[in-house]
Amino acid sequence: MFLKREKELALLEDNFLKPTSDMLFLFGRKKVGKTVLINEYLSSKHSVYISCIEMIPKLFFNNMHKHLMGFFDVKSKELIDNLQGILDFINNQNIVKKTIIVIDDFQNLVKIDKNALYTISSHWSKELKNKNIQLIISSSIYSSAQKDLKIYEKSSAVILLKSLDISVIKEVIPEVSKTDVMYIYASFGTNINYLKDYDTKKDFILNVKDTFLMSNSWLFEEGMNIVKQDLTDILTYASVLHAISMGNHKIGEIAAFLGLKSTYLTRYIQRLVDMMIIRKMIPINDDIHKSKFGRYFIEDNFLKFWFCYVYPNVSILRKNDLYPVISHIRLDFSKRLVTDAYKNYVYELISNEPEKFFGYTPIKIGSWWNNKESEIDIVGFDNKEITFVDCRWRKKDTIESSYKMLRKKSNDIKTPLSKKYVIFAKNYTS
Repeated sequence: MFLKREKELALLEDNFLKPTSDMLFLFGRKKVGKTVLINEYLSSKHSVYISCIEMIPKLFFNNMHKHLMGFFDVKSKELIDNLQGILDFINNQNIVKKTIIVIDDFQNLVKIDKNALYTISSHWSKELKNKNIQLIISSSIYSSAQKDLKIYEKSSAVILLKSLDISVIKEVIPEVSKTDVMYIYASFGTNINYLKDYDTKKDFILNVKDTFLMSNSWLFEEGMNIVKQDLTDILTYASVLHAISMGNHKIGEIAAFLGLKSTYLTRYIQRLVDMMIIRKMIPINDDIHKSKFGRYFIEDNFLKFWFCYVYPNVSILRKNDLYPVISHIRLDFSKRLVTDAYKNYVYELISNEPEKFFGYTPIKIGSWWNNKESEIDIVGFDNKEITFVDCRWRKKDTIESSYKMLRKKSNDIKTPLSKKYVIFAKNYTS
């Protein structure tokens, strides 16, 4: 089942139709759907697909060479055991029909050859850019190193693949209720493979029990399996993710929760950012390079749920002692995870149709907070107006009192722009 990637497909297609050769990068965290997108795009096109797996260099490049010889119909007894030789081989081919070459799971190639990105970039600049090809490099790691970023910037396009939006849930599970859509979104996320296992004959909690909490279920170890593929010191990374899932978003809070120093955690946090597992957010009016109010959030709702409720309870769940965990989820889930999921849902809704909700297209949209624990869920503005949004999933106060509080908090943002206020309530979900 393939859904909701029309924009990315159109970008790839438009690039392919250009008369030039182009190198593109496709980035997305594990399980976000990069390979599904690639397979859909490659259908009915002249293409060669290379999946990078962890293997010693000699075997990997020998196998890649054999694969390429088969594709280009070349017979040779020569053995190639390095990346430079592979690129030379491609450059020596007479490519008449435009050809797509995909290098998927590129992060594994970097494990085999740490200089792979620079070798390919250099070869592209000197020779391969003159070939009749579209080179797509797909990776689950978006490096923050300046030398890597410069290479990305020189490419024809960089596609950052995000999670599918919430509407996919209704397409996969059409009979689910509005409230359960938000519960599913906050736990299963929008991965189609996870959603297909949801049984509408059972209530939400029973689905969670059968798919997440049973030690023999396929999602029981899925969170750890996703994270540990590209990490070594997994116990620290997993602990950081657990801390964030529990509501610790500032680096100082994460460090205090784990009993570690903030400086010790810096490299772990950055690695998780590079893997697109967590994202750093700053207040909408701050400079990304200077802000001291950065907060970290788990990108995928499935991972957030898993590290919040499965990871810390693995021992008792392996003993099939499910009742304490289920009871805790019943009491804790809505206020801890669903509230944030609803805020993300509203953000997506507004971002997709800003004119509908704001009456204008904002220059910028995001969240705002200060060092006095004052927060505004969503803020957007253009050159004339600024709009403040409050998202109400669980809040027990009235719309009127929420409106008054929102107006009061908005006074902390000094602006000459005309102010507007929007309240989103729980029953708005579609």
